[in-house]
Amino acid sequence: MRKIPQQQRSKELVSRLVEATAQAIRDHGIDKFTTHHVAELAGVSVGSLYQYFDSREDLVEALMQNVTDNLRLGLNTLVLEKTTDLREMVERSVRFGMAFLRADDGLAVELVRNWYRLPTQNVAQLLQDTLLDFMRMYLLKNPLRNNPERLQIRSFVIANSIVFTMIRAISEPS
Repeated sequence: MRKIPQQQRSKELVSRLVEATAQAIRDHGIDKFTTHHVAELAGVSVGSLYQYFDSREDLVEALMQNVTDNLRLGLNTLVLEKTTDLREMVERSVRFGMAFLRADDGLAVELVRNWYRLPTQNVAQLLQDTLLDFMRMYLLKNPLRNNPERLQIRSFVIANSIVFTMIRAISEPS
């Protein structure tokens, strides 16, 4: 029987704990999940959990990093789709965003409903950077004729408006 190195076992356990955190949040909500829920779902003791994470907040931070990494993969694919039609770019972005938010049995909806108290800076930065990339792609083919010096400001307003509107739409109870 092949022995699995300690570092690989640790990585696998951390991954199980992050996935268990996601499931615990789906099952109990962000406010009511506990480290006991996570440990039970991961099939480990609470003591083992605390060898890798100091608190619920650390578990949520690791989960948010995982969400950011998954989102980055999808957005990279979206950005690589060659189009400079603004309507098509916006429609693809919104469809992708809504599909991403609905693809995980309610986890993203719970996270979005509580975004203001979660470590979302990496997700927000990723979304903003991706939307700015879309703007750059569009502007390479369709240069601005008036006020190009205000492009950064316009891009920021558009990117954040799209993100905020999607967050608001998905976080509505209905």
